[in-house]
Amino acid sequence: MKRLRGFDYKRPFFYMVTVKRLPELAAFSQISDEAEPRGWRRTGPPPQNGPAPQNAQGRQCCLVENEITKAFARVIREFAAKWWGLWPIDCFVIMPDHIHLLIRIKDTGDQMPLGSYVYQLMKALAVEYWCLTGQAGMAAQNGMVPDGAGTARRAGTAKRGARGESLAGAASSAPIPPVFERAWHDWIVKKEGQLAAFTRYIRENPERAWLRRQNRQYFGRVRKVSFLGREWFAYGNQAILDLPMLMAVKGHRATKPGTPEWNALVESCSRIGPGGAGVGTFMSPLETECGNAIAKAGGKWIVLSPEGFHERWHPPREKERFCAEGRMLFLSLWPPMERQPTKQELYQRCHEMGDIVVEGLMAAGMGRDGARPAKRAAAERAGSAKQAAAAKLVGAALRAGAQRGYCHAAPMRRNPGDLL
Repeated sequence: MKRLRGFDYKRPFFYMVTVKRLPELAAFSQISDEAEPRGWRRTGPPPQNGPAPQNAQGRQCCLVENEITKAFARVIREFAAKWWGLWPIDCFVIMPDHIHLLIRIKDTGDQMPLGSYVYQLMKALAVEYWCLTGQAGMAAQNGMVPDGAGTARRAGTAKRGARGESLAGAASSAPIPPVFERAWHDWIVKKEGQLAAFTRYIRENPERAWLRRQNRQYFGRVRKVSFLGREWFAYGNQAILDLPMLMAVKGHRATKPGTPEWNALVESCSRIGPGGAGVGTFMSPLETECGNAIAKAGGKWIVLSPEGFHERWHPPREKERFCAEGRMLFLSLWPPMERQPTKQELYQRCHEMGDIVVEGLMAAGMGRDGARPAKRAAAERAGSAKQAAAAKLVGAALRAGAQRGYCHAAPMRRNPGDLL
């Protein structure tokens, strides 16, 4: 990933950094495949597609650690003691094929740029990896050993001082085989609220991965579907397209709360039950309120995305648990772009998809509320017990507190009924 042009990466900011494992190497950790791992005490009947596995103390264990996990966690915690220009790294998570870290640079006047710290950390983790996987010779053949801070140094040499910010000593070290892809990603924490958002993203990463694994039918690859006479790229529960009640949700961003238009659309959405779905971008304030009304009513969503879905795309954090319950489908008319679309392009795409849905549902014989008249009554009588049970179990998995040492779980929204 290219660094931000013109930005001085020595500046004392928070940076969220992601490094990825080379695909042919052993996993750094494991995502639990079972609702109740072997050897843990069970206090009740085994859940079916239920909450994340818990140990005897009731703590969530979506991420199963191994020796690499423990060693990497130690190296990351001790790494800042080696480099004077870093604050201790307390927020991180070690996933099977990548690591997320929240790095903060000190304002010491002689601190190094972010990239130098990241490459030194990747090097230190590589030494630990080769020693732990029975291939210690990869490091030993070059005379390299892990020191107390988890960084590599030549055997027989003295450990560097904690204030040493020069890379002269590191440059003299013999190279070791890589463990991570050379291209790593960073996000600069600049705006108010971003730090909390990135922290929450890191802490909830294991739960998100567990949800995707336990609900593979809703987190598969992107497929093409036919809807309203057009070909769409789809991700999620495609069975939602066959529901008897589909309602177009399109509200102008200038609409004010309390106006007749606002109240009428929110009221209509609040009547969408388990047998129906709202269709829209859910971007404007009115559409956001409609999405929350649909969530509380037990309905489903067809979310129109102005951007395509790339190979590793997954739903946003606030929508992931609804996708895991089979209550959400994402549609887009466009493949992913090599560049970031402009605001004007996104605006035009949203309007184009909204018009297609409004006109298409009316032409398909839907009523004003989006329901096929012959099926409306039956849909409103559809039971929601199964969906409510799934929502309760998945919500419990995400809300459960965890403190595993190498990752921490944050609570979900105060009102679990709010989607957006």
